Amino acid sequence: MNCRSYTWLLCGVLLVACSKAPAPPAHPANLLLTIDGLDITIEEVTPHVDFLDSVGPEWAKKVKFRRVLEEFTIPLRLAQRAFPEQRAKMHERAVNLRSVADNALEIEKQGAQQVIKRKGIVRRAVELSVAEFLFDPLLTGSASQPIEVPRGWIVAGAFELQQGAQVVNDLVDAVQVGFLTHTPGDWQTWWNLEQLRIADKVTYVNPAYRDHLPEWIKLP
Repeated sequence: MNCRSYTWLLCGVLLVACSKAPAPPAHPANLLLTIDGLDITIEEVTPHVDFLDSVGPEWAKKVKFRRVLEEFTIPLRLAQRAFPEQRAKMHERAVNLRSVADNALEIEKQGAQQVIKRKGIVRRAVELSVAEFLFDPLLTGSASQPIEVPRGWIVAGAFELQQGAQVVNDLVDAVQVGFLTHTPGDWQTWWNLEQLRIADKVTYVNPAYRDHLPEWIKLP
């Protein structure tokens, strides 16, 4: 092969190499979803899915993932980014209450000037992270540390846990003191608008979880 032929062959090889599309970026194995620039990992979601498994083992896993993502993880992560100062102030107030209340009775007493709610509730009627505390029989009577929820923070305590014929019918007499950044109406309006805004802002979905996402999300 003469020098000119070799040069043309080398150029051809280089052109083919350069024309190949760059490899897509590698994603961590534990990454579940990237939406609106927020990386959500599998570990963020599975503890709450495990709690739902204990309540309704017959429910499909993907249904549980959708509920956790839509009701808890995605709105929580968005709110953390959108309202950091407000949330920090609410957290400080929640910590202050917890510092003077170490059981359910003290929460009710010391939280009298706060947004307080005491009533019998079932698991479905309370935030997931709060339900995980209130429906643990080993924690009945105690006071939670501030529990983070999408709207802010809650300090909670259970007075009595009554087991129903089915786990979903368990009833807890509980007190909750909320340190919240929004009223229910204002929060729902904000969350509805956020769903519309970010529905098509998904840049990565773990292939194993494509059918585990809320239905309002538009998959890439």
